[in-house]
Amino acid sequence: MSVLRHYKMTARPGEGPALRAALLALANRVRALGGCSDVEILRDPRDPSTYVFIEHWRSIDDHEASGKQLGRAAFEPVLALLAGPPDGRYLEAIPSG
Repeated sequence: MSVLRHYKMTARPGEGPALRAALLALANRVRALGGCSDVEILRDPRDPSTYVFIEHWRSIDDHEASGKQLGRAAFEPVLALLAGPPDGRYLEAIPSG
């Protein structure tokens, strides 16, 4: 079963558009990694400075290996725009049937 890595992030005041651009660039890099099947970026329509970044992974191990492969520098453009640390967690889909 695949896992999702979910991050909720809030941009510093006035940095919403820059965060959107940084997340789009990061998503392209993450999608290219082995074990990643997709990345989604969502924005809260009532709070446009809040984004959710969702990575789809084959396993938690694949996700953890990708972070080492990318290195911290890949995340710096995003982290520099945030009002605080991202709230991240792993999630599994629950079958409906």
